[in-house]
Amino acid sequence: MTVTALVALAVCSVLWGQKIIDPQVIAQQEEQKKRAEESGYADIEIDNLHREIAMLAPKAAPRMKKTEDGGLALEIASGESIKTISERYLYNGIIVVYPAGDEKSPRLSKVKLVFERTNPFGREYKREKREVLNPTPLFFENPEQKEGQKSEPKVDRNDDMQLVYFESEFDERQQETFREKEKVDLKTIPFYEKKMDFVEMYKKYLRRTAKSLRYTVESIEISHKKKLRDLFQLK
Repeated sequence: MTVTALVALAVCSVLWGQKIIDPQVIAQQEEQKKRAEESGYADIEIDNLHREIAMLAPKAAPRMKKTEDGGLALEIASGESIKTISERYLYNGIIVVYPAGDEKSPRLSKVKLVFERTNPFGREYKREKREVLNPTPLFFENPEQKEGQKSEPKVDRNDDMQLVYFESEFDERQQETFREKEKVDLKTIPFYEKKMDFVEMYKKYLRRTAKSLRYTVESIEISHKKKLRDLFQLK
């Protein structure tokens, strides 16, 4: 490597180091963390997705699976994940929404993501389940801001979400059941980045759910129009 290249590399390293330890950057990051903690990791997009899902789910209900506890389920993920050669999992994920309210004021009483994965390969059979529960998927009707007026929109807190981990066990009759092993509240996670990853993961699956529901509702409406058209063909 030439002297010029070494000097250039050294300069870049210094500049990069300054960027990392720049007090202004650190202050901005700390302010961002503080706002996130104080707001309970609120996210206006999550509120809007909750609103859209609350409006669409009752319309898509005829094509959704009904759960025993009154929810409406929709598949949101499936495939294979590989950790090591002996740890290969087949996984499946669903979202369960619980519509409430009425047509004029729809709402959700709770939202649950359920992910199951099974390791049917290798020497050891293992089956796991993870549930993400949002017990308060609220959204608010914020009035439109008038010119010259500034007001912060009311946004729902998300730090009451929980992650529950289960493992399957076999009893004396060799019947398999899930047993809860661990429960974690979002607010108790010690690392800011992990909390943000958790919220972003939840938002990703809400987006996927809203997209699927839009398609389902549109398909139902098209089928209904076609049925009406065929009904009135009097020849």
